[in-house]
Amino acid sequence: MIPVHLKQKLQTLNFYQFYQLFHLKLNSEFMKKNLKTMRFKYKFLSLLIAFFAFSCEDPAPFDYIPQNFVEAYLIVGEPFNNIKIMRSLPLVDSFNYKNSFITDAEVKIKFENQILDLIPNPDILQGYYYPDTNVVVKPNTKYSLEVRLKNGNIITGETVTPGVIKWKRQLPNLIYYPVDTLKLPANDTLKLSWEQVPGTIVYFIRVKSLDTLEYGKYLVPPTDEKNRRIVRPWERGSSAEYNEVTRWGFIPNTETPVVWTSIKWYGLNEVSVLAPDYNFLRWFLQYQRKGQIDPLLTSVKGAIGIFGSFSQIRTTTFVVKNQP
Repeated sequence: MIPVHLKQKLQTLNFYQFYQLFHLKLNSEFMKKNLKTMRFKYKFLSLLIAFFAFSCEDPAPFDYIPQNFVEAYLIVGEPFNNIKIMRSLPLVDSFNYKNSFITDAEVKIKFENQILDLIPNPDILQGYYYPDTNVVVKPNTKYSLEVRLKNGNIITGETVTPGVIKWKRQLPNLIYYPVDTLKLPANDTLKLSWEQVPGTIVYFIRVKSLDTLEYGKYLVPPTDEKNRRIVRPWERGSSAEYNEVTRWGFIPNTETPVVWTSIKWYGLNEVSVLAPDYNFLRWFLQYQRKGQIDPLLTSVKGAIGIFGSFSQIRTTTFVVKNQP
C-alpha cells in the first residue's frame, strides 16, 4: 500500500508531466503555424521579386515596327522595271527574302505631264514594272516616283536622268592576258575612253564574266576546253566578293587603261561604263563601299532607299589564256 505523501508526490509529478506535454504540444502547433506563415511569406516575396524582374526587361521582339525600303533606279534607253518596294523583317522570324516585298502598293512614275501606272511583276523578286516595253527612259528628263501603301503611307522621290553616254574607244575583241603585267609594253589599244556627260563627276566601270564555265566554244575553231578564273595570291576564296562574277570601280575622268586586276575570269567578259545621277552615285558609294544603308544618303521621302538613274554603254571582249 502506497503511503499518502507518496501519492501526493506522484499526482504532483503527473500533473507537471501533463503540463509539459501540453505545453510542448502547444509549441508544436504554434511552430507549424509559424512555418506555414513563413512559407507563404517567402512564396509571396519570390513572386513579387520575379514580377519586378520581368517587368524591367526589354519589350518583346514582337513589338518590332517594320521600316519601308525602296530600291528603284531608271536606266536611260531601257523600259521601266525592277522598281522594288520592300519592308524590313523582324529578327525573330526565319528570313525569307520574298517576304520583304510589298506587292499591293500603288506605284506611279510621273514625267512631262504623263503618269505611268506600274504593276507587280509575276516574278516577285523583280518588283514593279510598266507593261509597255516600248516606253523607255529618256535622257535629261525629270521623273517623280509616288508609292501609296495600303496603310495610307506615301513614299516619294525624284531623279533627273543623265545624258546619253557614247564610246570614243572600245576594247579590242581579243585581249591576251600577259604573263607579267609589270613588263607589259605600252599599247594604246588597251584603253577605254568615252565622251563626257554634262553634270557627271564620277563614272562607274563594271567588268563582268558572261560565262564562267565555257571557254573553248568561243574559239575558232571551237574546242571543249573549260573556263577558269584568274588566280591571284591576295584574293581569298572565303570572301563574299571573291564569289561574285562582277567587279566594280569608279573613276573621275573619261579615259582609263585596262586594269588587269579588274578581270576575274578568262573567256567572254562584258565591260560597262555608267554615268550616274547624284542619287545613284550616293547609293553606289554606300552600297558597294560602306556595305550598309546610311539614312543621310537616302533619296526618297517616307522610307529609306534610292530613286535614281544612270545611262550606260557596254562592250564585250574575250580574254585569252596565255598563262599556265
